[in-house]
Amino acid sequence: MKRMLAAFLAALMLAAFLPLAVLPARAAGVAFSVNSSVDPAKPAFVGEDISWWIRDVSGGSGDFQYSLDIWKDGALFIRDGWHGATYRFYTFTSPGKYKVRAWVKDNGDGGKEYSQFSDEITVKASVNRITKVEPLGATSLRITWNKVPGAEAYGLERSTDLKKWDFIKATPGTTFANTYLKPGTRYFYRVWYFRPGLSGCKPSPTVAGVPMAKTRITSLTSPSVRRIRMTWAKAAGASGYQVAMASRANGNYRTVRIVTGGTTAIFSGVKSGSTLYFKVRPYRRVYTTTCWGQYSAYRAVKVK
Repeated sequence: MKRMLAAFLAALMLAAFLPLAVLPARAAGVAFSVNSSVDPAKPAFVGEDISWWIRDVSGGSGDFQYSLDIWKDGALFIRDGWHGATYRFYTFTSPGKYKVRAWVKDNGDGGKEYSQFSDEITVKASVNRITKVEPLGATSLRITWNKVPGAEAYGLERSTDLKKWDFIKATPGTTFANTYLKPGTRYFYRVWYFRPGLSGCKPSPTVAGVPMAKTRITSLTSPSVRRIRMTWAKAAGASGYQVAMASRANGNYRTVRIVTGGTTAIFSGVKSGSTLYFKVRPYRRVYTTTCWGQYSAYRAVKVK
């Protein structure tokens, strides 16, 4: 009797373990990862276009749909619908902390849904801007722009009408001298940049400049008591000139005359015995915009 009972118990134990040995294994649920195209440890900037995507999907039936919702500052920002794409592009429109909540729906298992958040990306205000467009001469301009953290190269574009843009230069630097231009013509510039992981970015705000020759003071005299006469060379591309004066060579120069249509200025009622220093620079007025050239070297005169 004891032998029969022992055999019966052994049979029950074998039956309990037998299904594990003969039935195929199946993963519980669906596992996956969600990644972004940029390094989350580094800041991104407004105007940049990046992508998130779902990777390494495992388990489940294999009949999946996907959705990637965008979250900003801890709240749902943009809801996505169900589709067959495992990726999503987005251009940052404002600073904040962004992440994606990725969803996988297993249609072959009754439509069960699984979700996971991506790493958070800190987005800062754009620093992509041109800081200066200055004439180097009658036919050239120097364009200078900000360095964007992480950028490996920049692309500079030029236009004369804000409609048609010509690609001028690709460079790893942040300055470029654009030559062979027409004196007195207004040119518009904008710059793009590339850094790893970006699908693209918005261009910088547009900045204009006008090539003008640098002038020089040709004569500065005191022909009579309390009187100064000043002349300078004509600058190609200019429509007028700004005359500035100071009481010291390296002092604070202030504008004392704006001259259009000529290259001469006469000052009366000046203090006798004083020594004054002058500079002059050309400018070009285009519609409502004034573009300035470079100052000449200073010259001094002692007033009679």
